[in-house]
Amino acid sequence: MMLDWLQPYLSYLAEQPVLQGVVAGLATFVLEDPTTIGCGLLVAEEKMAFLTALIGVWLGIAVGDIGLYGMGRFGGAQLARRGHLRSNRARRASQWLERNLVLAVVVSRFVPGMRLPTYVGAGILRTSLSRFIAVAVAASLVWTLLLLWLTVLAGEYIMPMLGAMRWPVAGLALLALVLLQRQAVRAVEHGSEGGEDGERVVSFYEFWPPVVFYVPVALHWLWLALRFRGLLLPTVANPTVFSGGLIGESKRQIMDLVGEEQRRWVARYIVLDVHADRELALASIRREMDAAQLDFPVVAKPDVGQRGAGVWPIFRENDLVEYLERFPANCPLMLQELVGYDGRAKTDNRAPDFKEAGVMYWRHPGAELGSIPSITLKLFPVLVGDGEHTVEELIERDARARYLAGVYRDRLKAELDHVPAIGESVPLVFAGNHCQGVINKDGTAMLTTALYERIDAIAHSMPGFYFGRFDIRFDSLEKLLDGESFKIVEINGAAGEATHIWDASVSLTDAYRDLRKQIRTLFMIAVENRKRGHRPMKLLRFVRAFISYHRLARTYPKAR
Repeated sequence: MMLDWLQPYLSYLAEQPVLQGVVAGLATFVLEDPTTIGCGLLVAEEKMAFLTALIGVWLGIAVGDIGLYGMGRFGGAQLARRGHLRSNRARRASQWLERNLVLAVVVSRFVPGMRLPTYVGAGILRTSLSRFIAVAVAASLVWTLLLLWLTVLAGEYIMPMLGAMRWPVAGLALLALVLLQRQAVRAVEHGSEGGEDGERVVSFYEFWPPVVFYVPVALHWLWLALRFRGLLLPTVANPTVFSGGLIGESKRQIMDLVGEEQRRWVARYIVLDVHADRELALASIRREMDAAQLDFPVVAKPDVGQRGAGVWPIFRENDLVEYLERFPANCPLMLQELVGYDGRAKTDNRAPDFKEAGVMYWRHPGAELGSIPSITLKLFPVLVGDGEHTVEELIERDARARYLAGVYRDRLKAELDHVPAIGESVPLVFAGNHCQGVINKDGTAMLTTALYERIDAIAHSMPGFYFGRFDIRFDSLEKLLDGESFKIVEINGAAGEATHIWDASVSLTDAYRDLRKQIRTLFMIAVENRKRGHRPMKLLRFVRAFISYHRLARTYPKAR
C-alpha cells in the first residue's frame, strides 16, 4: 500500500504530464532500467501517459549518454587517474569502438556495466560527435520503447492480480533488479582482468546470459527466415537426421551414418534403454558391453542431449551403478569408450590428460568438397593445490574458475573443504563443453591438408549430412593435424556451433561475423535441400520436440 504522506504529491504529479516527464528523465540519471520499468507500471495503472513516459525516459537517457561522451572527451584521463574508470576497460571499449561504433553502442545498451566505459571511450577517442549522438539516441529510443512497451503489457496483466500488494511487490522487484544489475556490473569488471601473466583469461562477453548474447544472432535468423520463407528451414540442412540436428536428435542416429570404411575414426559405443529395475538395467548393460567388446573406463551420456548434459566418466562398475541411480528410467543411454584416458584411477587426484577439438564442417549438396571454417582446441582446466587453501578457496582465487564457481561448487561439493597438497591437481570438468567449464582456444589457422581430407572423407560417407561439428579426442595435436590417431566422440548437426568464438582473444565483432556466416550457410544448404524435395519440420512438431527435450534434460544427472 502507498504511504499516506505520498498520496497528495502523487495526485498532484498525476495531473502534471510535463512534470512527470521531467521527473522520469532526471530519475534515469540515477537508475535507467528501474525508472523505465517503474514508468511502465504507472502507464499500466493509467497514472501516466505512455507518450509522457517514453519522451521523458528517452530524453533523460539520451542526455545521460551525451554527458558520458562529454566526460570522456574533456576529462577521461582524470577519471582514469582517480579510479572512476578502469583503464583496461576503457582501453578495450575504445578499441571496440574504433572497429564498430554501431555494434558497440547497441550492445552496451543491453549489457550492464558496459555503457560507462563504451561511451566515455567514445569521448576519449574523439569519435564524431554527430555520429555518436545519432547512434546513441537511436539505440536509446529503441531500447526505451521496447522495455516500456513490454512492461506495460506485463503490468496490465499482473498488477490487477496482485491487488493491494501490487506496489510493494513492484518495489521489491525493482530492488532485486538493481541488485542483479550491480552484480552483473561487477562480473563485467572482473572479466576485464587477465591472469597473473597479463593474458586475458575471459572475453568480456563470454559469460553474458544467452538471452543477451544471442539477440543479434536471433535477429539474423529471423531475417534469413523471412528472406528464404521458412523459420524452420534449417531442419532440412541434414535430411537424414531428426530436425536436422537442431533439437532432440539421437546421438546414435547421427553417429550410425558414418560409413563402414570410416568407422575406425569413431569411438565405439552402444545405446540401450535403461530399465526401471536397476539390477536388470545393469545386467543388460554388462551383456551389451561384452558383445561390443567395450570395457571400463567408458563415458555415459544420454542418447538425446546437448551442451554436455548428463555426461559422466565411468571408471568402474560402482560408478555405473551410481549413474544409473540418477538416470531416468526407460530413456536411451549411450556408453562409449573413454578416449584419451591414461589409465590412472580417479582417486589419484591428478587430472587425466584429455585432449579434444571441435571441428566445424559444412558442404553444399552436390558439391565435391566441403569446408572446415573453424577448429576449436579444448583445454580442460584444473586447480593446482598449494597446501594452504581448500578447493572452494582455490576456485575463488582462480582468474577464470570464479566465473563458473556455482557450476564447479556443485560438481565438487564433496571436495570443497579438501586442502590439496602442493602441486596436487583437481580436475574441474570432464565434458568438453563451454557451458560446463572447458576453455576454448581458436585453432582454425592450424588446419592442414591431411586433417581436412580426413574429415571431408568421413563427412562424405554420411548420407544426407551437410552441416555440423565433429567433436574429436586425440593422442597428440601433431598426430591430429596429420589426420591420424583420433576418435570422433560426438557429431552435432544444425545446432552445432563454431566454438572458437569463445576464445578469450576473439573480439565480439569477429564472433558475430562468424556466427552470421555460419547461420547464412546453414540456411543456404537447407534451401538447396528444399529444392531437392525435403520439407522442413512443422512448427507445432518442433515446439513439441523442444518442450519434450528440455523436460527430459532436467531429469538427467548433473554433468561431471
